[in-house]
Amino acid sequence: MRFTRLEDWLRWQETCHASAIDLGLERVREVAEQLGLLRPTARIITIAGTNGKGSCAAAIEALLASGGQTCGVYTSPHVLRYNERVKIAGEFAGDEDLCRAFAQVDAARGDITLTYFEFGTLAALWLFAERQLPFWVLEVGLGGRLDATNILDPEVAVITSIALDHMEWLGNDRESIGREKAGICRRGVPLVCADPAPPQSVLDTVEGLDCPLYQIGRDFGFRDSPDGSEFWCAGETAGPLFVQLPKPSLAAAWQAVSLLKDIEPQLQVLATLSLPGRLQSVRMGTRHVYLDVAHNPAAMLYLAERLKGQKFTLVIAMMADKNLRDSLLALEPIAAEWCLTTIPHLPRAASVAQLRDVLPSTALAATFDSVSHALERVLSSESDLPVLVTGSFYTVAEATLYLESDAASPMKELP
Repeated sequence: MRFTRLEDWLRWQETCHASAIDLGLERVREVAEQLGLLRPTARIITIAGTNGKGSCAAAIEALLASGGQTCGVYTSPHVLRYNERVKIAGEFAGDEDLCRAFAQVDAARGDITLTYFEFGTLAALWLFAERQLPFWVLEVGLGGRLDATNILDPEVAVITSIALDHMEWLGNDRESIGREKAGICRRGVPLVCADPAPPQSVLDTVEGLDCPLYQIGRDFGFRDSPDGSEFWCAGETAGPLFVQLPKPSLAAAWQAVSLLKDIEPQLQVLATLSLPGRLQSVRMGTRHVYLDVAHNPAAMLYLAERLKGQKFTLVIAMMADKNLRDSLLALEPIAAEWCLTTIPHLPRAASVAQLRDVLPSTALAATFDSVSHALERVLSSESDLPVLVTGSFYTVAEATLYLESDAASPMKELP
C-alpha cells in the first residue's frame, strides 16, 4: 500500500496525472478491466445533469432503501469530507476502506496515470463490487459521454437538467451540452428526463438509440398546492408532501425507481430527506442561516424562485470560471444586503473585485476577505434578516466550518 492515511492518498492523487480534468474513457476503462469491474451483476442507475444530480441520487437511495434494497452511491463533489462521495448501504465509506480501494486501483493501473476523479470513481466501484451491492447509483462528475462513470451500462439513465456550465469542456450552447450529457444513454435503456425542455440533441440521441423516454410534465411530475407537493408517476400519486430538495429531481428519482421491477418504494421518505448545502438551515441565535451550493445561473435562478417573497443578507463567494454576472443577477430579487467575499486559499476562487465588478449597478455591497469573516460580521450585527450563504461547494464548506467552530458556538441555538 502506497499510503496508510486517506489525506495522503488524496494529496498524491492530485499530482498523479498531468491535468486535473482529462475527459476520456480509454485509460479508466483499461484499469477497470484489470480490476474486474466492467461486467458487474449490479443494477445501475446513472445520473447526469447540470444541477440537481446529488439530490436525485439521494432520493433514489432513500426510495430503494424504503423498498428494502441496499445500494452503493457515488457522488461528487463533497462538502466537508471526501468520505461523503461514497456511501455503502446508507453509511459513508470509512478511511480504511477508501485506502484499501485506492491501493487496489494503484496496483491495477500499472504505468497508466489517472486523474483525482478517475481514481475516486474506480475506488468506489471496487468497494461496491467487493460488498456485492445489488444496486449502484452513479452521479456523473462532468458531462456524461466521456465521464469516468460512463464505463458502465445503466439499467436506467437520468438527466436532471441541462444548462450552461463547464462550457470550456462541454460546449457553448445547450445543444452541445445536451449531446454530452445524453452520452450516458444506451440502446433500448430508458431515459428519465427532468428538464422540461430538453435540447433537440437529447431527443435525437434518444430516437437514434431507441430509448424509452420518460419526460417530466408528461410521464411524471409534481403538482404544488398550499398543502405541499403531490408527486405523480405512471398513474400513481403520492403526497402532498413538503420537501426540502428540488422537486424535479425527486420526481425523476421516483420515476427511475419505478422502472426497476419488483420494488415498492415509499415516497413518504422524501419528506424527511435533506442534504448538506441544499437549502440547509442553521439557527444562529435569532437569525436563520441558509446554506446552498448553487454555483451557476440556472441554480441561482432556481434558488431565488424557491425563496421568492423573502429578502436576505447574501454572503457570496464563487469560482472565477463561472458566469458571475448572470449568477448574481439571478439573486437580485431576494437580495437586501450583499456581502462579497472569496476563498483565499483557492486559486480558482473569484476575487472580491471580480464579484463587485459584475454586481447589479444599483446594489451596494460590503466586502470581506473570507467567508468566516463575513459571517462573523453579519451575525454580530443588529439585523434580523435571514442569511443566505451560496456560490459554490467551497463556500458552503467554509461556512459550515465556521458555524461549527467555537467562535460561532455562543450564537448557535441548540436543537
